[in-house]
Formats: sequence, structure tokens, C-alpha cells
Amino acid sequence: MKDRLRLAGHLGLSAPDRPLLAHIGRSVDPLDQIDALADHGFAGVQDLFLKLRPPSEQAAMAEHMARRGLALSSFGGDPMHWNLPLWSAEDEAGRDAVEASVASSCDLAARFGGTGAVCVAGFDAARPRSAQLAAMTENLKRHAEAAARSGLVLLVEPIAESRIPGLLLHRLEDGLDMVRAVAMPSVRLLFDIGHVAMMGHDVPTALTASRDAIGLIQLADIPGRVDPGLGQLDCAAILRQIAAEGYAGLVELEFEPVDQTAEGEKRMLSRLAGMTGS
Repeated sequence: MKDRLRLAGHLGLSAPDRPLLAHIGRSVDPLDQIDALADHGFAGVQDLFLKLRPPSEQAAMAEHMARRGLALSSFGGDPMHWNLPLWSAEDEAGRDAVEASVASSCDLAARFGGTGAVCVAGFDAARPRSAQLAAMTENLKRHAEAAARSGLVLLVEPIAESRIPGLLLHRLEDGLDMVRAVAMPSVRLLFDIGHVAMMGHDVPTALTASRDAIGLIQLADIPGRVDPGLGQLDCAAILRQIAAEGYAGLVELEFEPVDQTAEGEKRMLSRLAGMTGS
């Protein structure tokens, strides 16, 4: 691949002790995992649980990532409340909670030299969906400038209802409308290839249609969330398209390897190398 894509590996999706390279790394400790990712050619790190780590550990991670030349691609904006209707709050208490969440995300972005916070909202069955979408849009707009000053990107992620029910954003179109309505570079779309496919979209077509709004791309094959190359998607062709269309950001590998052994992780990395030309 002429313009090789830069990949990011995670420090745990279902739990902080189940990182992408759990068996290749010396241990599941985040510093050991940062080393493992750097040693295997990754350019970035995703940590959904970063906000739950002690400040001393966050500082050690930021220093170690800088030393190894890795960027923090994203973290969970609200790891304890991600499936609650926080971002769609219209009341004063709810908006205060959003403000506090964004403030702590801004602090992390400044510490790590810029990054993205994943923004997901639960659906409140007592309120119209349209009103909740409008409220989330306004809350994102309200904090976009503060995010920009700290090097933070608020990443709006639509999630397939078949995979995780009960969330506000379960349509790609709603996420796109939201990002375009805010119209700020600090509010962007998180394009999750697996979720977009599970929504019934043709991924290549959806990528082209979303190109102007995308701030981060995540990769997983389907059905379920499996290693690229083990499912139904032509992941190699999708990755070639991403590179050809000039995407300059990181591509996060957001799956747990099917074969959770050292050899299984090595085979996963080998398949990815074949897809990306690395």
C-alpha cells in the first residue's frame, strides 16, 4: 500500500485486563502493552478505561507513550455512564454533568498531547428521540470550543442496535447529521466499520459518503466483532479505500482476537500486515 495506514491497538474493550496483545506483551500492565504495541509497529493506543486509572498511572502512560512514539487515539468519555442519557441532557443537573465530563476529558487531552473522547448516549424512553438528538447536538456545540482549545476531539459514535440495544445513536445518518450540524473540527464522527456493516450499510459506499465528517475509524469484521479477515467483510479492500481516499488518522483495531493465545495474536498481526502492506 503506497500510503500505509497507521493502526492503533487497545488496552482492553470488555475489561482493562484484556488488551489486544495480552499474550504477546510481557503482561497486561498498560506500560508493558504500550511496549508491545510499539514493538509490533503500531502508531497509537486506544484506552476505553483511561478515565478510571489513577492520575499517577495516566501520567506514566503519557510519558511512556511519548517515549515510544505512540499517540493516544481515543478513550472512553464516560466509562461508567456511557449507556445513560447523559449527552442528551436538557436539565441543569444533566448539563452540569456533561460539563464536568468534558472538563476532565480536556485535561486528559492536554496531558496526552491531543486525543479523542468517545461520546455515546443511552436512549431515554420517556422522551422523543428527535428531542434527544437535538439536545445532544446542542451539548456538543456548547463544548466544542473548549474541546478545541485542549486538543480534544469529541467523537460521536453510532452503534448498531442489533449489537448493543438501548442507545440513542443507532443510525449512521443521525451521527452524520449531528456532526454536520455542529460544524466544528473538534466534533467528528467515529466511523466503526463493524457497526456500520451491522446497520445494513455497504461499508465502501458509507465511507465515501461520510468522508467529510470522519474523525476516527475503527475496524472489526462481522458477524460479531472478529479479527479482520475472519468474517464476511473484504477488510483488505476497505483498508485500501481508506488509504486511497486520503484518510490521515489512526485506524483502531476494536476487537478481541478470536484465538486468545500468543500464536493467535501473531497470526492476527500477520493477517493485518498482509492487508496493509506493512
